[in-house]
Amino acid sequence: MSELKMTTQQQLEAIEAQWDEDDPRILEAAREFLKDDLSTEEEKEKIRTVQFQRGREKEYIYEERQSELFYQHLPNLIKKYSGLYVWFEDGEVKDYDQDEVILCGRVIRNDLVRNRELNAIYVNKVPELN
Repeated sequence: MSELKMTTQQQLEAIEAQWDEDDPRILEAAREFLKDDLSTEEEKEKIRTVQFQRGREKEYIYEERQSELFYQHLPNLIKKYSGLYVWFEDGEVKDYDQDEVILCGRVIRNDLVRNRELNAIYVNKVPELN
């Protein structure tokens, strides 16, 4: 485990520093989402330990990377997909829907997912812009 641990507030600030957004409503929606969605270092370590014990290292690394990218793109996602579930991969939305179950069903049947070795997808709900 790294000696340098970031607090949730530091994580939030690091992510916000990457945003290029001026609309205060979008920024507030993104901040509120992150406050609820970010895991503490302790929570991350517990999840990491369990996933590694189960032999799911690749899936854990994939999910961590996709969530980082999702957070980085959050203001733009809010502009385009407010309130929708998105299948997000490598910095872009591959599919979206109002219904998470329907979306996940489509994603797991998608040839891009079925034909790869990695058995993981990243689906998350984009915060709603009020």
